[in-house]
Amino acid sequence: MRLFLLLIILLSGALRVASQVPQPSQPELAGQLPAAMNPNGPAGAPAPPAEKPRSVRIPRLENPPTVDGRLDEEVWKRALVLKDFYQVYPGDNIAASRATEVLVAYDAQSLYLGFRAYDDPSQVRSTVAKRDNIFEDDYVGLFLDTFNDRRKAYALFFNPLGVQQDGILTEGSGEDFSVDIVMRSKGVLTENGYTVEVSIPFESLRYEAGKDKPWGIHVMRRIKRFNNELDSWMPISRERSGRLGMSGHITEDKSGSLNQAGEIIGLENLWQGRTLELIPSLTLSESGRRKRAFPRSMALSDPTLRDPGRFINEPITADPGLNAKLLITPTVTLDVALNPDFAQVEADQTVVVANQRFPIFFEEKRPFFLEGKEIFETPLTPVHTRAIIDPDYAAKLTGK
Repeated sequence: MRLFLLLIILLSGALRVASQVPQPSQPELAGQLPAAMNPNGPAGAPAPPAEKPRSVRIPRLENPPTVDGRLDEEVWKRALVLKDFYQVYPGDNIAASRATEVLVAYDAQSLYLGFRAYDDPSQVRSTVAKRDNIFEDDYVGLFLDTFNDRRKAYALFFNPLGVQQDGILTEGSGEDFSVDIVMRSKGVLTENGYTVEVSIPFESLRYEAGKDKPWGIHVMRRIKRFNNELDSWMPISRERSGRLGMSGHITEDKSGSLNQAGEIIGLENLWQGRTLELIPSLTLSESGRRKRAFPRSMALSDPTLRDPGRFINEPITADPGLNAKLLITPTVTLDVALNPDFAQVEADQTVVVANQRFPIFFEEKRPFFLEGKEIFETPLTPVHTRAIIDPDYAAKLTGK
């Protein structure tokens, strides 16, 4: 009993002493954290930008810029400037660690983007990476919702050297990087960070444009060394549903959605040509077989006789094929395949099969099946296009 009372007295004394030790104030604690992990933002950083308009108008250019990665042409002075980015990860709509400016303009043929990412060039992470494999670098880019339906958008991102990562984001289903659109990009390191210049032909996009027709846009920047910091032009509330949940961009953030994107307007009188894409193929094959040099009866009559045989080739056969894509309107596309040969598609990666009861699903990369591929990407997999092995002919009309 005495020992128990003694322990109580000692414990109460320790608590009294601890309560008398001065505790650091909240600003002192915050100042001890690294800038990228500081919930109040980096030391000396300005407050988050004031609320900005969600819809902005982009100007039309008379002369297109030269895509060389350097934003020093006079034409860029007429472009719309998007700035005052928010840090949406790891911070929650606080001031960004580094400043970013994005220039946006267009002409009848293309949409033009210029990125100025201010930083110490010696600290920028950039490699000559393969296409769609820039996740370990710093990068800039955007989600472009060309129908403004808040459900699907083009994911177009670029590392500091201009290497492209492109795909289609479907809300709730993630990104599909098998889609490669035709565009031009170039990036260079500068004394103030890096700049990236991009030209996206409207022929490469499916869209709805016209007077005051808005496109959804999310412009973002990733800074890897600051705890994978992600900056966004528009603020992103984590309280609203509709997460992007992307494999390479906001996996750990648990934030961001198309229903919080900004809007650009002013895209009028765009050139709507009838784009025709043809992918012909020709496969030549030759087969042969081994034949006896003399009749089998001679070998039976003389066991010591050895038949050396001879190899006879069959005539060379030709197997032509064709893939065609016709862009009827910016929203309707016709795909046709005649005896297609998929030899131009890269080989599937080798996998180890441990359970024979379940099939292995490989990514679809064949040109005919890529248009509108996201329609069938559901948890139930109602259509598995890779099960179609050797079609003779096919046609597909896709639209919105």
